[in-house]
Amino acid sequence: LTGSRDGRAAVLCHREAVKALMELTTDTQPLISRDAHLALLNLSEQEEFVARVAELQAIPKFLQIVADPACKEADKLCMMFSNLTRHLSGAEAFTKAIATDGCVSLSQLVHIFDRKNFNKDANFDYLAAVFSNITQVKAARSYFLDRSSKTLVSRLLPYTRYEASLVRRGGIVGLLKNLTFEVGKAPLGTCVMIPQPCFVFFNLCLDAHEWLLSEDVDLLPSLLLPLAGPEQFDEEEMQKLPEDLQYLPDDKKREEDPDIRKILLEALMKLCSTKSGRSYLKEKQVYLIVRELHAQERDREVADTCDKLVHMLISDEPPTEMDNLAEVVIPEDIARKFSMPLATSCVS
Repeated sequence: LTGSRDGRAAVLCHREAVKALMELTTDTQPLISRDAHLALLNLSEQEEFVARVAELQAIPKFLQIVADPACKEADKLCMMFSNLTRHLSGAEAFTKAIATDGCVSLSQLVHIFDRKNFNKDANFDYLAAVFSNITQVKAARSYFLDRSSKTLVSRLLPYTRYEASLVRRGGIVGLLKNLTFEVGKAPLGTCVMIPQPCFVFFNLCLDAHEWLLSEDVDLLPSLLLPLAGPEQFDEEEMQKLPEDLQYLPDDKKREEDPDIRKILLEALMKLCSTKSGRSYLKEKQVYLIVRELHAQERDREVADTCDKLVHMLISDEPPTEMDNLAEVVIPEDIARKFSMPLATSCVS
């Protein structure tokens, strides 16, 4: 029934039917539990599912199941959460849930995601898509950008080069791009009120871009390495590159997926929106890597994004009042043409 749009709509119209399916996920008969999980995964493709999950306060319950090392259906639930959080309302509901006392926290989810063999029946790759999706929400970005929780981001950086799973790799790249959308400042150690949804969080970093590019996180190599090939540069240029980008082996391969390459470039573009970010990327010779990528690029959209980034890297600095390009007022009709969406992931 949940395999068709009409069937899903019919089930979602009935609160008790959805509630019954949720209860069946913990049935002692493995086949019944499996089918219930599959039905919920199918239902999660519909945005109406978000309202039912919120109404039934089901997110904390399912997160507890995901956090159980013995759960055989954890990956299906992660896929369900990936679909749920693709919608802004779902991302907000999920972010609200993980902020609740007693609920599985974001740091616990990152631990599960990063821990090898946490559950022999699950790989948790789709948690990467969840991380990407929830950072549509400012409150979720604030979690990741809290300086007191710097290991959250650091633990995820290696997965931009994780060859075993496109889903895991793409989700983490999407998360990192979304974090670069934060360019504001707030006093360290004071409370910051997030208007939608309304939670209070602490220790938002003084400047998100400066912190992400600092030694505390060292984001740049994780964005550049997937874009780099085996090209060699002269000694002077090579020494200016980040250490991880120097003297790469002859068999070094670039990211194969064009969508991920484009998202990586867009993250670099967002870092160029502040004067400190532009200066740092120029100092670290990001232009060299992007130039070589552009010379090899066959995807038109990726090549166009390369062009835009190169222009930002080689252009003269704008007037002082335009140092922060993110704060420059642009006419609405022009802004629509150049809008850059937050990254989201979905199970199709």
